[in-house]
Amino acid sequence: MGDYVSSLAPEGKISVYGHAGYQNLPGADCVNKMSMRNVPGAKGGDRLFGIFDRAVKARNIPVLVNCPARRLVRRGNEVLGVEAIYEGKPYFVKANKAVVICTGGFQSNPELMARYIYGNPMAYLGSPAHTGDGLLMAQSMGCDLWHMNSVSAPLGIQVPGVKAGIAMVTRQPAFIWVDQDGKRFVNEKKLDYHCSWMAVNNFDAINHRYPRIPCYMIMDSSYLKAGPLISNGGSGWAINREGYKWSKDNQKEIDSGVIIKADTVEELAKKLGIADPAVLVATVKRWNSDLREKGIDTEYGRTLTADPNMKAVFVGRDVKSWSAPIEEGPFYAVKLVPVTYHTMGGPKKSVKAEVLDPFGEPIPRLYVAGELGSTWGLTYQGACANADAMVFGRVAGKNAAALENWK
Repeated sequence: MGDYVSSLAPEGKISVYGHAGYQNLPGADCVNKMSMRNVPGAKGGDRLFGIFDRAVKARNIPVLVNCPARRLVRRGNEVLGVEAIYEGKPYFVKANKAVVICTGGFQSNPELMARYIYGNPMAYLGSPAHTGDGLLMAQSMGCDLWHMNSVSAPLGIQVPGVKAGIAMVTRQPAFIWVDQDGKRFVNEKKLDYHCSWMAVNNFDAINHRYPRIPCYMIMDSSYLKAGPLISNGGSGWAINREGYKWSKDNQKEIDSGVIIKADTVEELAKKLGIADPAVLVATVKRWNSDLREKGIDTEYGRTLTADPNMKAVFVGRDVKSWSAPIEEGPFYAVKLVPVTYHTMGGPKKSVKAEVLDPFGEPIPRLYVAGELGSTWGLTYQGACANADAMVFGRVAGKNAAALENWK
């Protein structure tokens, strides 16, 4: 894939900016996160899309924007084309050979999220246009489905008035996560970023609730004194498209109530609505005494520093100091919910990118690529979604182009 992208932008330079998220799994050594440099665009995603956009324009390939596809046109079990909406009217596109669905996921569709994904409510990080249109079109042709209950979702913050969520990347050591009862529930630093949602989608079968959605990040003053809680250089729709700017001193978010402030841990617990504030007090006390007296978290094994033998997940962004006492008042908290990068589920496909029916047979002239029906199952190694889309986009294009025109 590196050679392919370089062929489209010979002036560019590929750099490796990180490695696999799950480095304990077999095969992790082969995962490198790559980004193209020396091409237009401030962000890696913008640079990559720009390369493809310029390649499409150079080949005079027609592209219609503001023209959402709605339905597939069929003849029996064969796909003939697409019905879309253009300038408020139905718009029909006849396919010469085949249709490739590459519409993204359904993380911005609350109804589909509730239908397929445990652990709601979730926010989303990407475009609000990921509403599952391609999924519905493929289902209309009788496709099989796979990976429908799988997402990539760290924990993050929902800012009032901002459509998309903002991912939380912890940069300082003096913090813990607690549930709605004030109890810790996971090693917050060893947990892989992309599957953080799995740590919170635990259903309380007695009280019928998700006690960790939302959960709370508890911090002391040292965390916020070190800088903004959220980097404005981060990824996601809220920062890069809606233009939300996190304040450098966190004061705007404190004033708006996104960051909750209190003089004592007990007062903080009351502001969070924790039924028994003494539980949060005891949780913080145990955390502090563990680090002060034993040098390790005895509850979940969180160490003081990162594993020195671990490759950087994100070069230049990984932090070495993992844990510190929470004792410098005032104290702070933010409400955390799962914020979805992407859904993996959709139509099941063959190695030729053909959409398959429930009996494993290809649906004639229908292909799929990208986030919709992703190759990834329960989760992924980080930064591999674009690679999956590119690989199967090329596979779909090659096999669709080899077909004879339909008559």
